[in-house]
Amino acid sequence: MGIPSPHATFAVRTHTVTIERLEKLRWQVSVDGRRFASFCSESRARAAGRREARRLDFAEAETAQRW
Repeated sequence: MGIPSPHATFAVRTHTVTIERLEKLRWQVSVDGRRFASFCSESRARAAGRREARRLDFAEAETAQRW
C-alpha cells in the first residue's frame, strides 16, 4: 500500500472542491479555488466542502429566481 495523496479534488454539481493535508491533523478545504476552512479530519473536510458547494448552488439559484 502506498502513501496517501496529500490532496484530493472532486466535483460537487458545478463546483470543484479541493482538500489538502497541511499537517498530520489539519486539512484545508477550498471550493472553486477559494479557501473555505480547515478541519482536524479528512472526513469533516470532505463533508464541509460538499456542504459549501451545495450552499453556493442554492444561493445562486435564489439570486437567479429574484430576477
